[in-house]
Amino acid sequence: MSVSDRLVEIGVIVTGTLDAVDEAAVRRGLDLFREFLIVRFPDFRWEVKTTRRPEAVASKRTAPSALLQQALNERDEQHWDFAFAITAAELESHYSHHCFAALSRPLDSAVFSLSLIDPRAIGRDAESELRIATIANRLSRLMLHALSHLLGLVRDSNPTNLLFHPSSAEQLDEMEELTDSQVEQQISALVEIADQRLEERSGSSTTWINFMLRSAVINAREIWQAIFAARPWQFPRRLSGLTLAAVSTLVVLLLTAESWDLALSQSFASTTGLVVVSWIGTTTYVVFRQQLIVPNRTRQSEQMVVTNLSAIGIVFAGMLVTWLTLTVAALAIAGLLFGPNLIAEWAASLSQPASQSGWAERFSMSTFSASLGLMIGALGTSFESQHYFRHIIFVDEEI
Repeated sequence: MSVSDRLVEIGVIVTGTLDAVDEAAVRRGLDLFREFLIVRFPDFRWEVKTTRRPEAVASKRTAPSALLQQALNERDEQHWDFAFAITAAELESHYSHHCFAALSRPLDSAVFSLSLIDPRAIGRDAESELRIATIANRLSRLMLHALSHLLGLVRDSNPTNLLFHPSSAEQLDEMEELTDSQVEQQISALVEIADQRLEERSGSSTTWINFMLRSAVINAREIWQAIFAARPWQFPRRLSGLTLAAVSTLVVLLLTAESWDLALSQSFASTTGLVVVSWIGTTTYVVFRQQLIVPNRTRQSEQMVVTNLSAIGIVFAGMLVTWLTLTVAALAIAGLLFGPNLIAEWAASLSQPASQSGWAERFSMSTFSASLGLMIGALGTSFESQHYFRHIIFVDEEI
């Protein structure tokens, strides 16, 4: 494949209004970003396209998820490989004390704020030219870090590496290099991205389900990486509304004799069915309640299939982790408070006598309670704002 065939398109959306310094800094930052890519990855043809959306941000502080949605829409319409949004507004942070940028591997998008990388953000007076140079350099470093992250690279502990996770704007000034191994990883990922997408290949016209399955197989690694990057094992802590509702339900069920009687009267098949239904049902409810599925507006899109399957996978993994957490908690409570004799007394309709240790009954009750708790807890997502929930699902790194 020739260089001209290895096209990588990056769309940059400038949102809101910028002052003269920020305007000049963005132009220079994009030039630095493009020059770095051309020098370090000469085997690819880079196109960095800019579009304006002044209406997208109207306040001095904005939710990253809102701009990520804007970037996703533009990426889908323009068929870009990646979409970056730049704003002068400050970004709301949920994982740290500040937020220079929010990166989303499931959406192949990132959002950057000029607010905190301006020397004036920490009270330093500077001439316009110095401000422009500083902001441009830091913006280009953030964009290079974001692109590397979206290509699947992990953080680096070296402060001079572009994959370093800076704790201050000043540390961005030192981030300027990639190791040979990191370059090789990026080249490998870029080769896949520069290939023709499934919908562009000859003879790709097919049914929706077949197209989705083929896209899932081709992009299986990318989907798994997106799910892992979202850290679904942290969902019980991050989604407090879901967790609170689920735990409350769990405690009520464990302390009610009728619940024990009902749970232990179920067959193994019935309990297993309830468990599976709780996983699938809560995933479906949350995905549609929080509008995480993005419809194809124009045509079948391999990128959009990957985005939607990643979102579903992240939610399913989060529900599964929450269910396991509830089950372990219920089993611990049952083991501490409920002996075999009490279990036999509360579960009068047991089809057979309780086991001597009572652990089989405790496990059945725990899975039963965890499943109902998860379903009730899913209703608790209604108390989470959509911006916050989408941030938890889609933003896998804040810088």
